[in-house]
Amino acid sequence: MANRQLFLKAGTTSQLVGRIVGAQLEPIGIPASLLAVLTHIRDLEPVSPSRVSAASGMPPTTLRDNIQRLVDRGLVRRVRNPDDGRSYLLVPTPRGIEVTRAAGDALHAAYLELERQLPRPLHEVEAVLDVLNEAMSAVAGQDDQAKG
Repeated sequence: MANRQLFLKAGTTSQLVGRIVGAQLEPIGIPASLLAVLTHIRDLEPVSPSRVSAASGMPPTTLRDNIQRLVDRGLVRRVRNPDDGRSYLLVPTPRGIEVTRAAGDALHAAYLELERQLPRPLHEVEAVLDVLNEAMSAVAGQDDQAKG
């Protein structure tokens, strides 16, 4: 059997991203997991939780807890969904927008250094990651269907 290490290497990548992003975000006071959700909400607003879950790859139960944390911090608010009165949409607050701006500024230097270290253009690496994430999402979806 072939020595398959993609999951191991992707896990290592995840750990390194966490270390870099965590160090940059510590002075801002927002954990990386919340910033990711907040950024998806900012970029897609007004957005349903299910769309944020699909965009982020975060399971709905974990996302629900993180949305509540963002609401409690005054970074996101829930608004009535005009298409479905039983559900809600998410929008960032002005403070949430400011936090994403500050985080973007803090992460910029790390991005520049990472680009300097890469042996090929960043857009090429991002394209490979997009393909990988699509494939992993498909496999994760199959696992979810098998459990359901």
